[in-house]
Amino acid sequence: MPYTNSLKLSTIEYLDLLDDISYKYIKNMIHEDDEDDYDVEITDLECDRIAYCKTQFKLTLRIDISQGSLPIYVDKTFTIVKEYNSSSGIALTMLDLYEDDSDSDEEE
Repeated sequence: MPYTNSLKLSTIEYLDLLDDISYKYIKNMIHEDDEDDYDVEITDLECDRIAYCKTQFKLTLRIDISQGSLPIYVDKTFTIVKEYNSSSGIALTMLDLYEDDSDSDEEE
């Protein structure tokens, strides 16, 4: 399934993707507006539990590592695996993130 490749901060927070990431990496983004998009690669994984889904998120964050007046940024990728009930709110959000290719075919 092709998912979107960028997420807003509010969606990232709703999916609890920041829970397992150290505060030192996310402290600058917590106070930002919801206007910025963050790069994310979303992949469905096989799940052993009935009525559950498992999804892997590779979230790329731009980390400020500057110590002086000159800003230095590094891209760091975090891999988060979430398992959720297929009838939960997270599952509905995942459906919203799905990019349907049939919409672009109908317009042509």
